Amino acid sequence: GAMASGAVVGAVAAGLYSGINSFLDAAAFATLVFAPAALPLDVGIQHALLGYMLMQFVVTRMSAAKNMITPVSYEVIPFLAKFAAFISKTVAEEGRPSSEALSTVLVGSSLVSVAAAALFACASLLPVQGGVAKMLPPPMQAGLFASIGYGLYELSFETLSLSPPLDMAADGTLFGWDAVQLWGAAHAIGFALWLASRKTSHPALFPVFVVGITVCVHAVCAATGTSLAAARENGWMMAATEGRPFWTLLEARQFSKARFDLICRPEALRELVCAVLFGPVVNTLLNLLLIAPVVGEKEMQIGLELRAHATGSLILGAAGGYSNYVAISNTAIHIKCGGVSRLSCWFAALVSALFLLVHPLFALVGYVPTLVVAATCVYIGVDFLFDNLALPLVSFDLGAAAVSWAVFLLCQQVGVLVGVIISIILGQVYAVLTSGKTKTKEAIKAE
Repeated sequence: GAMASGAVVGAVAAGLYSGINSFLDAAAFATLVFAPAALPLDVGIQHALLGYMLMQFVVTRMSAAKNMITPVSYEVIPFLAKFAAFISKTVAEEGRPSSEALSTVLVGSSLVSVAAAALFACASLLPVQGGVAKMLPPPMQAGLFASIGYGLYELSFETLSLSPPLDMAADGTLFGWDAVQLWGAAHAIGFALWLASRKTSHPALFPVFVVGITVCVHAVCAATGTSLAAARENGWMMAATEGRPFWTLLEARQFSKARFDLICRPEALRELVCAVLFGPVVNTLLNLLLIAPVVGEKEMQIGLELRAHATGSLILGAAGGYSNYVAISNTAIHIKCGGVSRLSCWFAALVSALFLLVHPLFALVGYVPTLVVAATCVYIGVDFLFDNLALPLVSFDLGAAAVSWAVFLLCQQVGVLVGVIISIILGQVYAVLTSGKTKTKEAIKAE
């Protein structure tokens, strides 16, 4: 009895943590994708919450593992943010109503999830364990993830209403006092969070970070007599939103208003293809291959898990939700909080549903400092860049480092999609050539 009640308490605690975290992730998503494109913040939050709720329910129901968490995709954000900015700008230049831009962005996001579902379904029929490593060897994966990490790092500036760092350095605005206050604080906090995460994996780390930064910024505003409106205007607080009923999202995604002609333009289509491949597809495959020890399994049933993700992605895409998929770090923290059963995941989905249905809770977003999101972007970006670019150098694995840096720099020059395609082609050519040389040497030895 005591063990059973303890398990229930652990499940509730873990579910509460992951559910609240889904709301914070949804707010971050809306701030990074919808706000810069002048799209309604509350619809963006609903879009992300609906996606999390549906994916978490489906994966929890279908997965062989009992406690996998499927949070909002941060990897898709850089690509969808560029897509949303392009759509919003083009629609405005044409003098068309903003509702067209909103519908188009929501439909584009849905297409990402539906396309991912189709690829998951296909991959579930294939022996993917070795295929991913052959097509995209670890050093090339590192270069790809470093590129995604840099994209997330740049979003820290956008969250603070600043231009990309290289652009600011070029025009001399990077070290202006107003700008330095914002990005300097975000970097200091982000680096501190990153260093702390390297020292401990305690589940209280991120909640303490969010609450601590929020309290400190509000205390500074109170001490300096700065109103919330002034703080928002100067980039210190997230945009306020009162929130509207959840069906606002369903009404906003009107296929009749969606601009499929804009979606089919190369600059838009490129971002959506990148979002599909380098968001759900690559990350889900890699996470499923690595998550077994975390969830207490000897080996994951990859085919089953991919079918679960295919079903979830199809349902959330059809319903109007944003891309979600399994994440190792979120799952590990969920387990540390006591989430060792399916009940904990059901409860996490229910908490996110509560935020989605009780829309007045959205007003909380207006009290969250932008530093919370910006510092999180710095933290994730630095983590990606360090692990994938710096660590091989520190470990003196110079061959892997050279490949990782080459892929990263190539992606910065020609874009992630083209960069990865070129890298895969060169990698396969190199594999064929080296394989031929190896066979020749073996033949000579045999003689």
